[in-house]
Amino acid sequence: MRITTFTEAIWPCIRETLDYLAEQRGDSVPKLVEAGLNFSIVLGAACYVEGVLESLLRSLLACRRAELNRIQIDDTRSWRPMNLFYERLEDELSRNIGRAVGAQGYDEMFNLLTGKRLSQLTEVVPLWEAVAVLFNFRNVLGHGRQVSARHFEVSGPGGIKEDFPGAYKAVEAYLQKKKLLLRRFVDVHNEYVFLSAAIADHFLTLAKALPTAIMASLPDEEQSACRRGLEEVESATPK
Repeated sequence: MRITTFTEAIWPCIRETLDYLAEQRGDSVPKLVEAGLNFSIVLGAACYVEGVLESLLRSLLACRRAELNRIQIDDTRSWRPMNLFYERLEDELSRNIGRAVGAQGYDEMFNLLTGKRLSQLTEVVPLWEAVAVLFNFRNVLGHGRQVSARHFEVSGPGGIKEDFPGAYKAVEAYLQKKKLLLRRFVDVHNEYVFLSAAIADHFLTLAKALPTAIMASLPDEEQSACRRGLEEVESATPK
């Protein structure tokens, strides 16, 4: 029996679409539609990041295999069982790459394949908080989760208390720190406060910067393997 596997990455079309969506915004676009465009840009930015991370991890896995193949083995009897063992490891790693999700999942897979966490790569360190927030943001937006907060008065010390649970709170704190959110949800009672053009563009810029930052942080051989991997995906993409 002969098995042939066909694969194709979808992140190149996501990248092109993100730029197109950003161009559609303008004064003539209704506010609700503009919010929807920004919603799509944030979701697409997260999907693009995950797609590129998967391609980079698969390139790193291929790099590890190439290193193994260069090892000179004098005892051919021991080479075959060792090679079969590594093939099983390779298959398992490939499956795990396909199952990786979120900041923590990719952080761990980079550590396994390179010996260093994605979050610890030199050029990625200043971007990592934004990456983690983007994945949290995508999770709540992607499931259509409503924003919910409570603002109530209590007797005694403190006077007014607020309750704003869930991932939106972490997203809000990050956006306020970056001066991208001047008014809190609990003050404006409008979830579209999270869907401004400035916020969407912030995460779009992050998504485009991350692949370059990752490759710039890797040793030459790994960097070359990753660059070739991305170029192969690009060249195989229908124009």
